Amino acid sequence: MPPTEAEGLGDSFYPFLGNGGYDALHYEIDLDVDPAANTISALTSITAQATEDLEAFNLDLLGLEVHSVAVDGVQAEFWRSGHELTIQPESPLAASSQFEVAVSYSGSPEALDDPGVPFAKMGWLHRDGVIYTLGEPSGSMTWFPSNNHPTDKATYEIQITVPEGVIAASNGLLVDESATDGQTAYTWRMDDPMASYLAAVYIGDFERIDHGPLYDGGPIIRDYVPRDASPDVALALSVTPDVIAFLEERLGPYPFDAYGTIVMPFQLGLALENQTLSIHGPATIGPGIIAHEAAHQWLGNSVSPDDWSEIWVNEGFATYLHLMFETEHFEGDFNDTMTQVHAWLFSEGIGPPKGIEIQDLFGASVYYRGAATLHALRLHTGDDTFYTILRTHYDRSAGGDTNTDEFLGIVDEFAGPEAVDLVESWLYDEALPDFP
Repeated sequence: MPPTEAEGLGDSFYPFLGNGGYDALHYEIDLDVDPAANTISALTSITAQATEDLEAFNLDLLGLEVHSVAVDGVQAEFWRSGHELTIQPESPLAASSQFEVAVSYSGSPEALDDPGVPFAKMGWLHRDGVIYTLGEPSGSMTWFPSNNHPTDKATYEIQITVPEGVIAASNGLLVDESATDGQTAYTWRMDDPMASYLAAVYIGDFERIDHGPLYDGGPIIRDYVPRDASPDVALALSVTPDVIAFLEERLGPYPFDAYGTIVMPFQLGLALENQTLSIHGPATIGPGIIAHEAAHQWLGNSVSPDDWSEIWVNEGFATYLHLMFETEHFEGDFNDTMTQVHAWLFSEGIGPPKGIEIQDLFGASVYYRGAATLHALRLHTGDDTFYTILRTHYDRSAGGDTNTDEFLGIVDEFAGPEAVDLVESWLYDEALPDFP
């Protein structure tokens, strides 16, 4: 067995996720799904570029039976250990060379217990005749092989074949729908970079609601709701164009070709910002949470954390923007909103976003103390400088990833060292600071 650079990228919370030695460029995922049996027969082809000489490399894939692996059309040796799929091409791969690896596999995907999400199962889920995926942080490896870390983004084409009459949705734009022999193949294309945890599959008895482009040349807005959903569901989703307009005013143009929400016919206990098609249960389709998941399309999806310990750069920003939209939607006073948030943080003893353990990955410190951090910065700098910082933070990392130090560098650039000290006190100090 040759040595590899493969076994994990050393992430602070998920050290064995992701793989070194290559950069994934494009995924083609072909899934033939039997929803009743909850089984798949699949072929995933990945175009990648070697970043060093490779005798072998790894992909992340948990469960399922791998039948064959080919590199550039030539059968390759492979072996498995846990979620690591190690592949040895017939000939070594030279640094900077581009190659394609194709993995044929099948079985019944299983959900996993993720230590960062103790309140829910993640991965491929099957419930009440519906299949859906929740990938953040590690769940995508339950249904396709990947370099499963947000620092390695790629474009995607996902084809899902299901029995005729069943709807299959995914990321990006639906570019083809073809029916043959009682089966329908839906082909979805995501032409902008996407982290593996945001790749999604939704299969069930859904109705698509098309709203068309938000404006000339703007993103296509489309939603999916259960076919027997109450009219109140579609009414709740009608706020989406206002949400996107609100966010564009503060962050710049929407980063992708489409956006929308898919609503499950049952409660989820969460919502998730899968790229271009967020997933909600009926309880989370209020204006605030719709705005939260939409804000993630900029901050979380287009700009992702470079380490899972940096999750506040996803959730703190999205929470702040969703609180802004929600307050404006209900004609409230935003300073009153944030004063209430501060009082709650104090009463609950909520610690700093940069002091969390893995089980608090999606806890209140990340969401609400993260949001309060941004409000403190805004009060210190004033609106003009704050929005310059916010937009620069997005613009400089769009399509890539970021971290706290990069954000603090932008704060220093536009507001100086005193503002940096203020932000650091909110992010790192155990005691909750007062607003300026």
